[in-house]
Amino acid sequence: MSNTGGVLVVTQDQKNWDDKQLSALKQLGLQEASAGDLGVFLHFCQRTGLDPFARQIYMIGRAGRFTIQASIDGLRLVAQRSGKYGGQTPTFWCGEDGVWVDVWLEKTPPAAAKVGIYHQDWREPLWATAKFDSYAVQYSGKLSGLWAKMPDLMIAKCAEALALRKAFPQDLSGIYSSEEMEQMEVGASPLQPIKVVEELSNKVVQEVVQVADIKKFLDDIEKANSEVELEALKPTLSEAKKALDSDSLTTLFQAYKKRVEQVTME
Repeated sequence: MSNTGGVLVVTQDQKNWDDKQLSALKQLGLQEASAGDLGVFLHFCQRTGLDPFARQIYMIGRAGRFTIQASIDGLRLVAQRSGKYGGQTPTFWCGEDGVWVDVWLEKTPPAAAKVGIYHQDWREPLWATAKFDSYAVQYSGKLSGLWAKMPDLMIAKCAEALALRKAFPQDLSGIYSSEEMEQMEVGASPLQPIKVVEELSNKVVQEVVQVADIKKFLDDIEKANSEVELEALKPTLSEAKKALDSDSLTTLFQAYKKRVEQVTME
């Protein structure tokens, strides 16, 4: 681990997280994780040698389930530590025409990217290709966040992560980069503003079980112009006493989630 000698250092022989580590993990957003989930996370940290407190590896919660993720630098570090990593090829991108180039100069996003990983036991690189449409995050038909600003870099990271995992399955099996998982988690990776979407939406599912007038609440949702205003609606929703039927409840939830997504994009 990179913080060797520090109070949070994870050792290979420890069986459980100690109290200081658990406190730090809670600050990183894992306060709802079960002992079993945290035990699995400890196993992955020990297996890879990556430091969770340096954000080289982390666990993301989604709908009560957790996914182990790592930064692309963390994946590279694991490959390097294996002693078999021989570097990688340049990244290549292509458009809809299928012509591969080593630099993407178009104003529109590439259709795909591919990267080859060299392994000391093989003569040829192992290639992996990532299609842009399979990973890019969009809201209302528009690319979101870094996918809009740096589409070539984002899809290149996905291709590299795929290739690294294929080349080093024993070390990286079950570990994904945040770029690969972002579209599945509605941007739930750490320190990204869009994380509010998932947190608020999940709470709405739990809290909005009874409301009196769906039209009134739909109007209030539409008028909300900030995350703060949307957050302020939750007590009102949860305190309503008249139950909606399932179809109306679904409509209300979808409207709330859509408005959160719109507000975070503005």
